[in-house]
Amino acid sequence: MPPEGEDAMTYWQDWSDEEMERNFNPRVAAPDAADLLAGFVEKAAQARRNLDMRRNIAYGGHPREVYDVFPGIVGGPMHVFIHGGYWRALSKDEHSFVAQPLNGAGATVVLINYPLCPEVTLESLADSVMRGIAHAAKRAADYGADPARVHLSGHSAGAHLSAIAAARDWTGDGLEADLIKSATLLSGVFDPAVAMRTTINADIGLDDAQARRMNVLQAGFRPLPHVDVLLAAGGAEPDGWIRQSTDYRDMFDIEREVMLPEGANHFTLLDHVTDPKDPLGRAMLALMDL
Repeated sequence: MPPEGEDAMTYWQDWSDEEMERNFNPRVAAPDAADLLAGFVEKAAQARRNLDMRRNIAYGGHPREVYDVFPGIVGGPMHVFIHGGYWRALSKDEHSFVAQPLNGAGATVVLINYPLCPEVTLESLADSVMRGIAHAAKRAADYGADPARVHLSGHSAGAHLSAIAAARDWTGDGLEADLIKSATLLSGVFDPAVAMRTTINADIGLDDAQARRMNVLQAGFRPLPHVDVLLAAGGAEPDGWIRQSTDYRDMFDIEREVMLPEGANHFTLLDHVTDPKDPLGRAMLALMDL
């Protein structure tokens, strides 16, 4: 475990603006990001054509407080996926392809949408996601899933939100405290303060106080003991970004090593997630006993 104190996690504090962009702006680190995201859209549309689904189930009053459900085998696990986009972009709709291998193995898959910054604060955004998870979990049996087998994953900013969910006592939501059985944190940005040192913050609108409160690399966000945590990042991602995951692992004494698929960048990491023969894809299925 790293030493306590601010310096333990702020290795980047003396980096130049250029270094911050290269390490913490995925669209700079991956020059073909626009093409890869366009591929997301195509793969997602194909998945929606191929899979049974219930689309845009409302869990709140905001137009983006909706989720999609891809029903699996009756009595199988529920897997909730939270998309990335640095809290200010993208949606569930570009990520429908993530459901395909999980659903094909028998899981009921839920893809959550949420309001984006700067229309809402990061704290409000996180509250929306927690409400969405609770809404879906309470209706797990209605969707054919086992309410006692709820699992979670998130990519990028979605991994940050998943980390919040992994530390949450769900009894305040009328659910069991041990609701979440596993959390797969994929290429997460766990300390929002890094975003404040990039051009992206013009779209997010974070301030110092909010970034400190929402930094999951602190004791108050320790995942609950029953949550089985799996961490992964692209093996070709910048060292600064990879360290977000290794710092989380060290901070909370996660037993598994961070999985780093060789050659994967921030976006192509999801190719490994969605390949049931890939070690990362297999690991995610194994968490659900599939």
